[in-house]
Amino acid sequence: MKKISVLVPCYNEEENVIPMSEALTVLFHEQLPAYDYEVVFIDNCSTDSTREKLRLICKNDSNIKAILNAKNFGQFNSPYYGMLQTTGDCVICLCCDFQDPVELIPKFIEEWEKGY
Repeated sequence: MKKISVLVPCYNEEENVIPMSEALTVLFHEQLPAYDYEVVFIDNCSTDSTREKLRLICKNDSNIKAILNAKNFGQFNSPYYGMLQTTGDCVICLCCDFQDPVELIPKFIEEWEKGY
């Protein structure tokens, strides 16, 4: 079974981490049951309650992981490091604020399976 990694960089996303984790979980269970998956949040040293919410999410779902940076490494270094920590056959990077629709993931995977 192929494994898909979804990397979600975040910074002060207390309002979005739970809805994002729920949306991704539902998507994989309902639309992509033929794939194993992991969701990796990488938090860039948030100052709100993002980290506490990530800890709760990870405690309740073994497919969800979080990397909690010790300091803010910036919008390029942090996601790059997060990508290096994923274990899937491919990686999809999504913004935590839903600017990238979760609903596009099946199309991304379809195209990836074609060799793109």
